[in-house]
Amino acid sequence: MNTFEAGTRAETPENLLDVLVVGAGFGGINALHVYRSAGFSVKLLEAGSGVGGTWYWNRYPGARVDIESLEYSYGFSDEIQQEWKWSRRYAAQEEVEQYLNWVTDKLELRDDMIFDSYVARAQFDQEKAIWEVETESGDVYYAKNCVMATGFLSAPNWPDVPGFDKFKGELLHTGQWKTDVSVEGKKVGVIGSAATAVQLVPKLAEQVEHLNVFQRTANWAFPIIDMTMPEDYERFVKENYAKIRQEEHEQPGYGVVLVDFKLRNAPTKSVLEVTAEEREHEFSERWRTGGLNVAASYTDLAVTKEANDLLRDFCERQIRNVVRDPEVAELLIPKNHGPLLRRPCGEDGYYEAFNRDNVSLIDVRSDPIAEITERGIKLASGVEHELDVIVAATGFDAGSGGLLRIDIRGRDGLRLKNEWADGVEAHLGITTHGFPNMFFVNGMQSPSAFFSPPLLANAQNRFIADVIRAAEARDAQWIEPTKEAQAAWARACDEAIAGTLYPTADSWWMSANVKGKKRQVVSYAGGFSAYHEALENALKDLDPYELGPDRSAQAS
Repeated sequence: MNTFEAGTRAETPENLLDVLVVGAGFGGINALHVYRSAGFSVKLLEAGSGVGGTWYWNRYPGARVDIESLEYSYGFSDEIQQEWKWSRRYAAQEEVEQYLNWVTDKLELRDDMIFDSYVARAQFDQEKAIWEVETESGDVYYAKNCVMATGFLSAPNWPDVPGFDKFKGELLHTGQWKTDVSVEGKKVGVIGSAATAVQLVPKLAEQVEHLNVFQRTANWAFPIIDMTMPEDYERFVKENYAKIRQEEHEQPGYGVVLVDFKLRNAPTKSVLEVTAEEREHEFSERWRTGGLNVAASYTDLAVTKEANDLLRDFCERQIRNVVRDPEVAELLIPKNHGPLLRRPCGEDGYYEAFNRDNVSLIDVRSDPIAEITERGIKLASGVEHELDVIVAATGFDAGSGGLLRIDIRGRDGLRLKNEWADGVEAHLGITTHGFPNMFFVNGMQSPSAFFSPPLLANAQNRFIADVIRAAEARDAQWIEPTKEAQAAWARACDEAIAGTLYPTADSWWMSANVKGKKRQVVSYAGGFSAYHEALENALKDLDPYELGPDRSAQAS
């Protein structure tokens, strides 16, 4: 019986958990470890058949990290850091998934994980201060606290184009890749040109008869220069991990401090302060050594148009130097936004792919996709491209998408989908008013898009554990943010982005990739150091929070 529809409540169950975690990606695995280490009874539900989260579902050819493996990894255990050996400078999907399985087993977490459990509904029982969580198969779990580690990029976003149900060929999405499908020798169309497409296109180009890339918006891509992990470099990092992790947390930026195989300090100069020769050298060196760290070469590249235009000029020249057809090169150069203002893409052969005879770039800004037909993709002009396979490389409903696909109901029957219909408000990106004892990891309005997810998850999970303990110390049954504190944090998120050029670009960073969503910044862009200070301040006296009736008062 569906307890949510029946409206009945059983007595407090014997199998009541302290914490129920949803999701087994970087955030969920860390959550299970942190809460179990804190002495809480914990279980984890995962929709997939194994751990990995994003790195379980995104199995498309070319999927890999674009932050160096040695940094895009857990920092909470030096034993884990020292023991695991990365085979590549930028790990591919398979290796990241292997790493997360290894961590799961090393920490002996698997027995508390329940796989193939897609969470469909979660409802707060006010009388008992308990979350009831039901899976799609009808299993119900009870917990005092619910931690949603559902993933920042976990809800696939399909293009708003009619006719997908008509297509007679193979239909794929990069976020739900079918590993048993072969594209060998076939005519393939890829819709999209952002991060996933940038990784996918070079791999498909090597296999297919012909590849059409349907591009509406060009994106800037930076070379990552992948290679077998240099042993001396790995040794250097492992010997200096304590300092590296400290700098990741304290330096402004994305939590990335390794540049050209060395620990690099944060920039202190404006690009406008240096000579043209100095600027060209700095940009060229960062381009040569690879990675997305070009963003950290100067302080103001995403702050003023004058500074951003200098980087634009450099990047345009790099694209024209690689792409032989001048018309194709021009189409690949973004016209409506500057470098770094949308999520930068890490590329390994993307621009070179358009020099191949079997790869075509289709400009669907000037000639939009009208519909998907039985045979392929039809444009507004009437031109129809016949295809065997269509791939939607159109990303995710970022930030709130994964959460809002679950029917979440808080106090007084409040539905999260309704509360966030006019935009997300989540205090510190971790809690929201009206949903007591529910916490989000790597969620919207935290630094999630602007900081390393494995590092952020650990900071947030430790904070959540402290919040739960603080509420228990006051004998409170539940805790949630006040409306005032929540609104103040939303203003802080707006203010952090207001002094930048980010709002000038239509991107998922600004919730602009999903039709109908309020345009708002998805993440806090004020830097992790300021965010960590906000976490500490919130814990001092719990001023930003409302606490539910204490048990002693209820008993009397």
